[in-house]
Amino acid sequence: METQRILMRSLAVVVVASVIWTITVSAHPVEKVNTCCTVVSTAELTDPIIGFRMQKLNSPCLKAVM
Repeated sequence: METQRILMRSLAVVVVASVIWTITVSAHPVEKVNTCCTVVSTAELTDPIIGFRMQKLNSPCLKAVM
């Protein structure tokens, strides 16, 4: 009997938490953040290059070396 009570309390906590999470997520629409270069520069670099990453052309991202 005690096990059923603990199980029901745990289930109630999970339901309440999922309802709160669903309401919170639907209230704040997700914005896509671009983590790529959309503008390039031909400025001369003064810092040493310690690594690089190639970026492929995929709108709105440009083909670039970062």
